[in-house]
Amino acid sequence: MLQFAKYVLSLHILFFPVHAWEHLSEPALQSALSEDSGTVVVACNKKSEPLETEWSLAKPEAQLPLISIDCATNPNVCASYGVSSSSTVKWFQNGEAKSTYNGPRRATALLAWINRIQRPIVSEVSATTLEDFKKIDETVFIAYLDAGDETSKAAFADVAGRYHEEFTFVMTVDNAAFTAEKVTAPIVKCYKPMDGDTHEFTSLSDVSALEKFVKEASRPVIGELLPHNHQRFLDRGWPMVYVFAATEAERSGIRKELNTVARSYYQSLTMVTVDPLEFPDLPAKLGLDPDILPAGAVHQISKDRIYPYPKGRGWTSSEIQNWGLDVWQGRIKPWVPPGATTTYTDLAGRIEATRKVSIRNIPGVKIRVGGRDEL
Repeated sequence: MLQFAKYVLSLHILFFPVHAWEHLSEPALQSALSEDSGTVVVACNKKSEPLETEWSLAKPEAQLPLISIDCATNPNVCASYGVSSSSTVKWFQNGEAKSTYNGPRRATALLAWINRIQRPIVSEVSATTLEDFKKIDETVFIAYLDAGDETSKAAFADVAGRYHEEFTFVMTVDNAAFTAEKVTAPIVKCYKPMDGDTHEFTSLSDVSALEKFVKEASRPVIGELLPHNHQRFLDRGWPMVYVFAATEAERSGIRKELNTVARSYYQSLTMVTVDPLEFPDLPAKLGLDPDILPAGAVHQISKDRIYPYPKGRGWTSSEIQNWGLDVWQGRIKPWVPPGATTTYTDLAGRIEATRKVSIRNIPGVKIRVGGRDEL
């Protein structure tokens, strides 16, 4: 299902032009927001060509109307919905804002969110609909539970209530589904159709452990950096690999090219692609020239050391691996911020995660992101 959506969007790019924003007036907006089924609105505070492109691609495929309003000409309307400095996407139903989109500025992700927010927090399925739900979203958690297991049901519902706007949560008590999946209740399985991965968890009586599982199992082979997941990635404690690219097409290409090497180091590295428009201050704080893209850096969290990827070097798997080996073996010195002086005597050896790092601990980082709070 997800692959089909990507195919349709690809055809749209090939055969149909991407249209400019078609902003509504304030009266037309208020009329649209009164719809019972809901409306998805982007409040545009500044020109955003990447968002405009992805919005235009999503619009003909969306199950809800997608409309926009220009905050430059309607500042009071935008302010009334909490939109101040950056473009924001919200779902409205009967005139009330029900949800704010916090995902990547990518058409397929936006469409997945639109479908997700219209489903129950936990969907109940049978064996006949199980296969469809396993690939209904980019990340799906399915709990296989005995009908009378109220403790596990409550734990699963608790965690789902906190993360249902990010991921899809499903429950089945159908014995035929257990047989089809060859599982014994209670168990939760995480399905990631885009990566082709599955993960399992069985200790449903421990809500905190279940939540930890949801956060870790949902992590893609190569993630997309967002304000709500940055600290989550840092909390893993393993080296962060940041790759900045100007467009979604470039970032998607890099994720595809580096998928194999990222999968090889999935447990010991956290690799992400970054939209520089969402994190405008971050490249300079990682020793990168913000005007040169693509660009990348490794943040060795255990020792707070940063290694910028060399300018002009290619982005193939072999080049990344060779450079990473040089870093690991101590042949490359960490970046030293301007004005700082230091010496390193312990560059080589295994990189271990030993210290928790906050986003605020990255020197001088102030992240201003589209449609989100500043961190």
